[in-house]
Amino acid sequence: MEAKCPFLNPALSLTDLARLMHLNPAFLSQLINAGTGRNFNDFINEYRVKAFKRLMSDPANSHLSFLGIALECGFNSEATFNRSFRKFTGVSPRIFLASQTEASRHQAPGQQA
Repeated sequence: MEAKCPFLNPALSLTDLARLMHLNPAFLSQLINAGTGRNFNDFINEYRVKAFKRLMSDPANSHLSFLGIALECGFNSEATFNRSFRKFTGVSPRIFLASQTEASRHQAPGQQA
């Protein structure tokens, strides 16, 4: 998942991912459910949220909108993005970004977040 980033495809389906991994879709679904305790959509959306957080933390992307970055990360709607982001972080994207910005202001010089 990390190397090939299939989650960036907004149309990714269980069947598509199974094909990429040379697995039976039902078997892959069972693996995901048993291994992560999540269904396919949550499994994929968690990767998308992580990708969004990485891109948002890069100052080079500060001029981009949340929705633009969310779409780049594979989300196909603002509603799905916001719902997933809250589910995996417990806060809205704006609150998350504000907390990251505040935390970086309080760092000692040369220290990374």
